[in-house]
Amino acid sequence: MEKTHARSGIPFFAAVLLTATTAVAQQPAQPQAPALELYHIHISKAAPGKLPQLIDAYKSAPAPEAGEPQVTPIILRHRDGDEWDLITITPLGKQTTLTANAPPQALMDYYQRVGSLTDWHNDTFVVGPSWAVVQKALVVAKGEPVYVVTDYRALTGHRQQLRQVLERNAQDTPGRNVLFAHVEGAAWNFLDITRYDSWADIGAPPPQPPAGTQPQEQGLAIREHLAVHHDTIATYVSGGQPIH
Repeated sequence: MEKTHARSGIPFFAAVLLTATTAVAQQPAQPQAPALELYHIHISKAAPGKLPQLIDAYKSAPAPEAGEPQVTPIILRHRDGDEWDLITITPLGKQTTLTANAPPQALMDYYQRVGSLTDWHNDTFVVGPSWAVVQKALVVAKGEPVYVVTDYRALTGHRQQLRQVLERNAQDTPGRNVLFAHVEGAAWNFLDITRYDSWADIGAPPPQPPAGTQPQEQGLAIREHLAVHHDTIATYVSGGQPIH
């Protein structure tokens, strides 16, 4: 069945088959690897003065067609940092197909509406943990969570080393961190999202490093493998559901 995945807000006009199996094959094998799924990461900048309308448009996107996953993408809003306004995380499961066929008229109308409200956007396919894991890490039932969203591009030949450092650093925030690995799209290699339960938490002292490790060593380790990174503080808009 051909799928358009309209919930991310952007049409696709290319016939491409992406599978989690292919994405995993691009990564060096790791023992006891967790279950992986594909995601569409959509990053957008609203046209001047149009951010509220763009948020409303994304939140009122047409429901998935019959046979497609009945999920609501997670949408986060920029508060400080990089130049984008919204990031939308849409789960695609183990496999998805993009088609050149014209979508239904309702989707075309939706695309036109979103396009008139958007200054620019970019799209990236990534592989990450299961949708259940992502929701559990990023979506809470109450409160006002704050997120640090960081994209990383490794030095040439250092992608696997950078991933290892990021995975090691994620141990400082267990249960509230998600690391996505690039498959196709933007220039970055990894997108890391960490949830904090409040603004106070985001300013709290960092956790103690592992025994025998100095705090500055963690920062130095990542810089040995890093070409570029961008940090953004974001807040929750909508999507997903809390999983306890």
